[in-house]
Amino acid sequence: MTDDRLDDGRRESARPAGRPLDPALVAAIIDSAPDGILIVDASGRIAFTNHRLEEMLGYERDALSGRSVEVLVPDEARSAHATYRGRYAAHPRARPMGVGLQLEARRSDGSDVPVEISLSPVQTADAGFTVAVVRDVSERLRAEEELRAAQEELALLADRERIARDLHDTVLQRLFATGLALQSTAGRVTPEIRDRIESAVAELDTAIRDIRTAIFSLHAPSDPGSFRDRVMVVAAEATRALGFAPVVRFEGPVDAAVSGEAGEALVAVLREALSNVARHAAATAVDVEVSAGDGLALRVTDNGAGLPEAARLTGGRGLANMAERARTLGGDCQVATGADGGTIVSWAVPTPA
Repeated sequence: MTDDRLDDGRRESARPAGRPLDPALVAAIIDSAPDGILIVDASGRIAFTNHRLEEMLGYERDALSGRSVEVLVPDEARSAHATYRGRYAAHPRARPMGVGLQLEARRSDGSDVPVEISLSPVQTADAGFTVAVVRDVSERLRAEEELRAAQEELALLADRERIARDLHDTVLQRLFATGLALQSTAGRVTPEIRDRIESAVAELDTAIRDIRTAIFSLHAPSDPGSFRDRVMVVAAEATRALGFAPVVRFEGPVDAAVSGEAGEALVAVLREALSNVARHAAATAVDVEVSAGDGLALRVTDNGAGLPEAARLTGGRGLANMAERARTLGGDCQVATGADGGTIVSWAVPTPA
């Protein structure tokens, strides 16, 4: 008898699970769903929207009730949407909407939001409805775009690495070989031809330095805080004030050889030198050369009007600062007029032993 009572108790406790859910609970579940839910009647009028859909599209509570569903469709797609809605009503079934298309829903402010929509038909005793589950896919599309951009960047970096490798392994080596061959013949020709050979070798040396700079630029970006990158940032910052981009060349292992203090000083001097060119020189070209070897050296050459004599004799605060930074590190700073005009700033400091 006790067992029977226990069995009856188990059966009694299990019965509530089979009872219909309270309508208020069902409404709360639908309203708090993570996706928007839209119910449209056979005439295309909105019969129900949950809170998520209203929030997604910027509508007040129940503001969409009774309105045509086309109000949620971008202007350019409304006429087509009415046709598609009629076709769906003729053959209703559960399916995604607009397979292969990027769908958008119109917000209350007139903007559009990318969405995915799934459709399901519902038939009651009195009428038929279509239930649409609407998902905002803005974040997913943004993530996909970032992934696509990253993949394109990786492909570009791989291509740049290949070009840099080809430049180093083929072009640079051939230029070296050509320069050596020219130098080997210089002693066996007339002085006039020897001068021309030496001039050609000097041009080859310049081309080699330019290619080295190009190779460094083509390689994958280094640490954004590296000395080389900081020099390039200063040059890029000066482009707007100058009206053109300075040509920057590096020679030697500048990132490996430059200490923190010397690097900080050179970057500050470069910024001041380029600022002076932009303010006073009226130049159309600036060359920046940074080299590291026995010491760290900066040379900024422009083709402008040249430094006024008074400024060269008295020196402005900027020139004094450049010279002081060099002296503090045991180096020197010289400002001179170029052979063809313009100004040459030569700044050099020793590197720590």
